[in-house]
Amino acid sequence: MSVFRLRKGFMALVTVTLILTGCATPRPEIPNGVSVHTSDVRENTALFVGRDYLLSPGDELEIVYQFDTQLQPEYRLAIGDQIRVEFVDYPQLDRTVDVRPDGRITVPYIGDVSAAGKTPEELARDLDRLYSKLLTKPRSTVSLVRFGQRIRDLKEAIRTATRGQSRLTVVGPDGRITLPLIEPIFVAGKTIDEAQRAITAAYARVISGLNVSTLLLKATGNRAYVFGYVGRPNYVELIGPTTVTQAIAMAGGLDPRAEARTVLLITRDEANHPVGRVIDLNAILTTGNLGKDPILRQGDVIYVPNTRLADAALTAEQLWSLIPRPFSFSYQRNL
Repeated sequence: MSVFRLRKGFMALVTVTLILTGCATPRPEIPNGVSVHTSDVRENTALFVGRDYLLSPGDELEIVYQFDTQLQPEYRLAIGDQIRVEFVDYPQLDRTVDVRPDGRITVPYIGDVSAAGKTPEELARDLDRLYSKLLTKPRSTVSLVRFGQRIRDLKEAIRTATRGQSRLTVVGPDGRITLPLIEPIFVAGKTIDEAQRAITAAYARVISGLNVSTLLLKATGNRAYVFGYVGRPNYVELIGPTTVTQAIAMAGGLDPRAEARTVLLITRDEANHPVGRVIDLNAILTTGNLGKDPILRQGDVIYVPNTRLADAALTAEQLWSLIPRPFSFSYQRNL
C-alpha cells in the first residue's frame, strides 16, 4: 500500500467513471473465507462507531440532564429570575424586575443592564457604578424574589414517563438539533464529545448547575462508499469492523473488468484531510494476509478501477475532487 498523487489523464477518467459506473455487470462474490457484514440491522444491534465519529443529519441523540444538587457557594442570577432592586437614599428608583431572555434587566434612567450570570452583590456593584454618574454616592441592594424558574421550565419540558430526565432529538437536514430553552445548535460534523460541550455551553448561559450527557442512539452517517467496477456501486453500512474486501463484497463483488491489484482507498488523516492509498486486493485474497486489509472509517471511499494505478500520483486537491459531492460531508467538519 502506498500514498500517491494523480496524473491529469487519469483524473478525467476517474471523474467520469464515478458518475457512470452504476451499470457495471456483476460477477461472482469475492472468494469464500472473507467475513462479510450485511446491512440487515436489528433494533437492538449495538452501534459500531469510534470516538471520532462525526454526527450526520438523521442521527438520533439522547440528551440526559443532570441537575446539580450540591450546596453552591454563591447564587448567580439566571434568565427568568425575579429580583428586587432597592436604593438606600433614593427609594423612588426601587423596582421589582425580571431577568429577561436576553439576560438583562431594565432600570430607570440607565436602561438595560446585564444581570444573568452575576451574583446579586455583583449586580448591585454594577448598578452603583452606573448610577454614580447621575447620583451622589448611590447604594443599592439586590435581593431574590423568585428564582429557579428556568430549571422548573426545563424539568417540565423534559419530563417523560419512560426515559427520566432526558430528551430525544434528531440531527436535522440543516445539521442542527433542537432542545428546550436554547437556540438550535449546529452539531453535524462534530464528534459526540464536541457536541456535548456545545450543548453544555449553551445551557450554561441560561441555567447554572446543569450538566448534560450526550448519547448516540442511531448513526445514519456511519457509512463508507464503494464505486467503480463493482456489482452495485453504493454506500455500505459500517455495522461492525468492516474491511475493504468486506465492503466490496457488500457492494456486489468485483466486475470482470476490475483491476484488483490497485484498488484506491480514500480515507482521512488526523487533520481530516483526504489521503489516498493503493490496496492490492488480489494479494490479500490469494495469500489470506488480512493484515493488509484496512478497517474502514466513516466516510471512506473505495474506488475499484479497470486499469492499474500503481504509477499514478495523487495530489491532495485531486483526492478531494475524487470524493463524490454528496459524500464529502464526512470529510468537511463544520466546527
